[in-house]
Formats: sequence, C-alpha cells, structure tokens
Amino acid sequence: MSNRKKRRLLTLSGCVQGVGFRPFVFRLAEEYRLVGQICNTNQGVLIDVQGDALAVEAFERDLIEKKPERAHLFEYRGTDAPLGGSKGFSIVPSQEGGAVELALLPDTAMCAACLKELFDPKDRRFRYPFLHCMGCGPRFSLFLRMPFDRKNTTMVDFPMCPECQTEYTTPTDRRFHSQTNCCPACGPKLRLLDASGNPFLSEPISQTAKLLLEGKIVAVKNTGGFLLLADATNERAIEQLRRVKQRPKKPFALLANEDLIEIDPEAKAIMATPAAPIVLIKKRGTLPARIAFESPYQGVMLPHTPLHHLLLSFIQRPLIATSGNLSGEPLCIDEKSALSRLSADAFLVHNRRIVHRLDDSVVQIIDGSLMVIRRARGYIPFAIAAPDLNRPLFGTGGHLKSTFAIGANRKIYLSQHLGDLDSIDAHLAYEEEAKSWQALLQTAPKEAVSDLHPGYYTSRFGRKKIQHHRAHVYAGMVENKLSPPFFALSWDGTGLGDDGTIWGGEAFIAKEAGLFHFARLDPFPLPGSETAVKEPRRSLLGMLHAAGKIEAASEFFSPKEMQILVQALDQKINAPLCSSMGRLFDGVSSLLGCCTKSHFEGEAPLALESLASRAVCALSYLFTLKEKKENFWTIEWKGVLKQMLEDKAKGVSLAEMALAFHYGLADLIVDLSQQASCKNVLLTGGCMQNKLLVERAIAQLRGEGFVPFWHRQVPPNDGGLSLGQVYGTILEERYVLGFAR
Repeated sequence: MSNRKKRRLLTLSGCVQGVGFRPFVFRLAEEYRLVGQICNTNQGVLIDVQGDALAVEAFERDLIEKKPERAHLFEYRGTDAPLGGSKGFSIVPSQEGGAVELALLPDTAMCAACLKELFDPKDRRFRYPFLHCMGCGPRFSLFLRMPFDRKNTTMVDFPMCPECQTEYTTPTDRRFHSQTNCCPACGPKLRLLDASGNPFLSEPISQTAKLLLEGKIVAVKNTGGFLLLADATNERAIEQLRRVKQRPKKPFALLANEDLIEIDPEAKAIMATPAAPIVLIKKRGTLPARIAFESPYQGVMLPHTPLHHLLLSFIQRPLIATSGNLSGEPLCIDEKSALSRLSADAFLVHNRRIVHRLDDSVVQIIDGSLMVIRRARGYIPFAIAAPDLNRPLFGTGGHLKSTFAIGANRKIYLSQHLGDLDSIDAHLAYEEEAKSWQALLQTAPKEAVSDLHPGYYTSRFGRKKIQHHRAHVYAGMVENKLSPPFFALSWDGTGLGDDGTIWGGEAFIAKEAGLFHFARLDPFPLPGSETAVKEPRRSLLGMLHAAGKIEAASEFFSPKEMQILVQALDQKINAPLCSSMGRLFDGVSSLLGCCTKSHFEGEAPLALESLASRAVCALSYLFTLKEKKENFWTIEWKGVLKQMLEDKAKGVSLAEMALAFHYGLADLIVDLSQQASCKNVLLTGGCMQNKLLVERAIAQLRGEGFVPFWHRQVPPNDGGLSLGQVYGTILEERYVLGFAR
C-alpha cells in the first residue's frame, strides 16, 4: 500500500440493478478497506469511494473484471474528487431524479443454491414456491418504477419478517440487500381454487399434482402470467386442452426435467441459462403426436421457478405448458380474469401482483447459435444502442406477434411479445403496456412510426410510415451493426408494399444513399384475399392460374368452388396480386399434400419443412431471375411449379420434392447475392426463421465467399418490426434520398 490517498466518483449505467451489484461493491470496498457509499439512480449506480490510492485503483479494476455474472455495463465514467470525511462504506437510499435509462435484469431462472434450499428439509425455505435470492427470480414482471428498490416493486406488499430483515442487512449473507427477499412467514402465498373460485382445503401443490395425474387441466399463475398445464402423456387431457384453448393443431410446449425427455446437449445448454426459454428441438420419444402434430420440432423448457420444480417432483412426467389465454386475447395475469376466461378444472394462484405480462420466450438454434423467435420472459427488458437517435420515437409494430419499441436516451427499447391484436382486450393490453413502459422510461414520444397497412390496429398511432419489409431490414441492420453496402432479403407472409400490392418476397441493396428495391418475387393473385392466408390451397390456385395450369387445382376444390374462384380470378375480383414468399410456401405445401387449410399462422410452411426433413437427399429446383428493368430483378417461380407438377405425376417422393424446393430457394439467395455484388448478405423476415432454409442458405453463401448475417436476439418475424420502424426513421431522415424507394 502507498501513503497517497485518492477519491473517485464512479457512474455506471447498464444492467446493474437487481443483479447484486451494490452488495458486490460493498464487499469489494470492505476488502480493500475503502470508505464511501453506493446508491442506485435512475441511470444505474453512483459510487463514491476513497482510500489508499493503490487500493482504489485495484478496486476499480476488480469492479469491471469481477462484477456479478449477470451485470452488464453500457457506460463507465470516473472522475477524481477532493478527499472527504467518510467513515466506513455504506449502501445509501436511492436517488430518483434525472432521465431514466432502463437496464434492469429480466426475470431469471432459479439458481443452484436456491434449488438446493428448496429440497433441503432442514432449510426454513424448504418447499417454499417463492424462494429466490439476489441472483435469481422475478424482476421485470413485478417492477413498478426505477430505481429497483423493494418499494418500487410489488414486493412492497410483503414486509420482511425479522429473519429476512437480518439476511437483508448482513453483508456476508447471499441475500444481503436482495430487494425481493421473502420466506414462508412473510412472502407470497399459494391457493388452489376450483373452477368456481372456491378454495381446496388440501395442500395446494400436492393437490395440483394429483389433479394433473388424473387428467385435469390446471391454470397456474406463473411469474409473468398464467400457464395452462396438462399431463403430456394423457391423450384425453391433451384433447381437452385443445378444446378449451381453442387451439386445434398449433404445437404445445413441454415443461420437463432432463430425465423425463431426451434433450441434446446444445439445446440443454440454452435451456439451462438464466433466461430458461422454450427451445425448439427435433422431436424424439414416444409422447402423443397430438402435442405437436406435423411439426418437425418440439418446444421444451426446463423448470425455472420453484413451483415448476415442486410440481415436477410430485408428478415425475412431462407436462404441457401453454399460455393462459384464448386465441387472440392477452395473457391472463390475475385470478379474476383467469377464472372468467380460462376453462380449467382448477386454478393455482398466488397473491403477488404481476405488473408486466411475460409470455415464455421461444428460441431455436441456427448454425450453432441462438435465434430468438419470441422475445419475452428472460430476455426483457432489452435495449440496443442507437447513437444517432436524437429525439424520442415510438415504433408501433405490426398486427401479429406485436411488440412496440421506444427510442430514448440513444437507445431503442424493444418491448416483450404481446401477441396478436385480434381483440379489443388485446388492444387495451397493448396500450396499457405501452403507457407502462413510457412511465418507466419517463418519456412520452410525440412521434409514432407505424406500418403502411391501414388495417393494422397499430397503424392508427403513427403519422410517419415505414414500409413493412424495409422495417425488417432495418431491424436486422441495427441488431447486426451493419453499415452499407450490404444486400438484404426480406421474405415473409404479407406486408403492404409501396405500390399498394401485397409484398413478401423482396430484396434490397443498402447503399450510402439509401435502401433500394432490387428484386421481388413474380406476383401472382390471391383468390379471396385475406382468406387465402387461412387456406393455402387458395395460394396454390392463384399460382396455378398465373402459370396456366389451373386444371391441376381440381383435386383441392369442389367443382362449384372451382367455378366461383376461377371466375373471380379471370375477372380479377377480390384477387389482389402478391409477391409473397410466405404464400409461395403455402402453395407448395398444399400441392404436396401437407396443408390445404391452416389452423394457425405458419402451419403450411412448418408442415412443408417437416416433410422435407424426411427426405434422404434431393436436387434443387431452379428459380430463374429476369431483369424487369435496369438493376431490378423478378424472381421467376412458374418453371419450378411446372417441374413440381411433372415430378408429382411421375411419382417422385414428395419429401424429396419438398427438400428440393428449400434447396432451390437457398440457391436463389446465392444467385441474387451474386447479382447484387455485395459481400455482406442479411437474411430477415418471417421466412428466415425456417431452420432448414436458413442453415442451407448460410452454408451456400459462405461457400461462395459471402458473409451471411441473420437474426439472433431480435425476432426475424414481425416481433422485430417495431425496432426496425424506429431505427428506419433515423436512417430515412439521414440521407438525401431517405433510403428511397
């Protein structure tokens, strides 16, 4: 040590609240015998530290290098200050003034230390379903306002008992300054209710397990909303759940321990992270097919709360775990709405308020890395740097897989998945959550940016418009920190284009002067317009009509249907043109017998991918490019359709045809990239969550010397639109051509 004294004022922003950062700093200061204080602020934490100069320098070094695992720093600033008269080091009350920079820890899975306590009969928290500590448990779901103190969470309803208070004030305890600290004596309580809301007299968890083993459906209040649980080995329970959920075919996710279901190591590593998402894995085992039907994947999550662990310890079999809502309605977050809306046999509820709806996040593995498909519990709050953001902006998102985004403080904050906006209740939940985020960030953007489509509920909020497929590109651009020049393919179901037609198979070149439309799928009509989205056979009919092969559609329609629809196509009545790659997938799926009528969005492409996964090998169908005008190309698909009709007539394996279709699209991506002459290639849009297509395209692009980019943290589907709307506004104002069309 030296004889020289030093004082430093340190300001840290980022994920430094709710992660045990203040206790870490307290212990570090005591280790180096430094004096001063630390407090939470609306921006992060403020540290005032002084003592031996060498000790202060070592303290600052360790502050960065040894910070808590879940802490993440956005910014670190330090200044020297005159020596003060502090005695000892203390954690002082939070400062609540100034602009808010929200960087709070998401709700996280139960840690190993808490899990050990949960099943230790000698521990005072033995089998307590709300057991958590400084490093794990609910955060955002119970968060009212900054900074992250108990009084600013719904844990304010549960004053700590003397034992918990002792833990809270003891520096050596792992619950030192844990804002959510509680135990059976002072924390939330469980109750089990019947369908009429009357309480069961027996112990709630064991009785819940008994009901599930009897084939009953139980609605369980989770950390961010209700889950509907059922025995995944019971066919009758699965069928009943599908009826009450109004979900005839969409795959269900599983909640299971590692010893109950086969999980590959790569997926298990992601499931075991603090985020504990649902991971899509290849279907294995002998569980009933009705859980996921034709999907090649099964969504699985490990238990991540004490309640999950306790239920599975009683049941010892996998459970179906699906969102506690009806189709098109928001997630239920209180027992009143659950009892009135969910047709369950029993309701396992607790008395801790949920502030923010948090559905389970869904991810998959693409090329060995994580891709988030639905961003919610475990990954929210989420912010991405946008240094050029010079004013508050609000991105309204789309109609399906809705999110919103708020641009503030040189960052863009992406909301959690809020679901489809098909009902008044969903609209109200969207507005309520948007107001809540604005209150948290203490910002109320006067400018809103929305989609071109006038029928989207979210479009009413924004005067500024960003075209749908450009928004996808902007979202991929900001996530991957891409700068022009690069080439982008934006493939999805439908989105209104600049010319008033339905787009969905678009390609763009990003240059310093703007974002230029480079290619599109050759348009074809959609008989019945929006009805075609729910009936893939109609997309096929439109394709066959455009290709002059209408007679091939007769096996998919009755004579009367054919007469009416062909007449409408001939007269161009209610048959808008589309260039949608998603609808092309629908048509091919119908042609190969995978899906003629959809029960949920994306069913047809998913069934086609499943069919393709069963092929041993295949060649590629050849999509051709035609230069419609200078430096604008049309993707010709009619030749592929005719070849598929011939192959089907010859009895070629349908699985090989499905695989050849995917391979052909991957080759098309390479061909388009070569025409664009850009080394960097971005894959975005809902079609780019097709694992088979994307991984094949990545491999083919790399083989030809391109550098592929795709989504990881931001959903490639419409869940990323709002982020792209905000970032696109910044870009389109920067250039003379405004990333012109």
